[in-house]
Amino acid sequence: MMDIYLFRHAHVDYRPPAPITAHNPLTPLGHRMAERLARRCDEWELQYLFASTMLRAQQTADAISQRFPSLPRLDMREFEETSITDLAGFPGELPDEDLMVWGEHHYAYANDLMWQRVIAGWDIVLQTMTSQGLERAAIVAHGGSINILLRHFLGEETVRLRTCWFELDWSSASCLRLTSEAGAIKSWVRWVNDARHIEDLRRLLAEV
Repeated sequence: MMDIYLFRHAHVDYRPPAPITAHNPLTPLGHRMAERLARRCDEWELQYLFASTMLRAQQTADAISQRFPSLPRLDMREFEETSITDLAGFPGELPDEDLMVWGEHHYAYANDLMWQRVIAGWDIVLQTMTSQGLERAAIVAHGGSINILLRHFLGEETVRLRTCWFELDWSSASCLRLTSEAGAIKSWVRWVNDARHIEDLRRLLAEV
């Protein structure tokens, strides 16, 4: 049996005029949320941590690594959110790095590339867990990449991120389970978007 936890990064200030790029850091409130998520990991007894290489995911994963310094960790570009790098080879004029100014045609092209790399990252996670005999691991990622993982896990192989979306709270946890029964692999979505660890912090979102 494998349980794979999907953690969205903690709070980031995306309000204009702040751009949305690979470099957005957590807010002070986001760091508090990340610490809450790290404490929540006590109950899951993680054996491995995977994390997107974008700053906001790195800072969220750092809180977990600080609480569990011996927890093996692999930082992976495969789990990054959509960014300007996903427009490599785009047949047209490139937009600014800020996702707020992208058009639908930019997202359509970039999401195809993001889908491919996220699924490649998922394969690396499964290979790592299988080869090391692991049962519990977590991936710290983003709304977009987590949605790809959820849809892929549910059997969807078409990019529909702009029309079919799981809304995920800051620092939320989702959990996927893989089991083997009579030689057949079965997939279970145990839960999606559990963010009870930040419930008392929600009121502060209106103040940032």
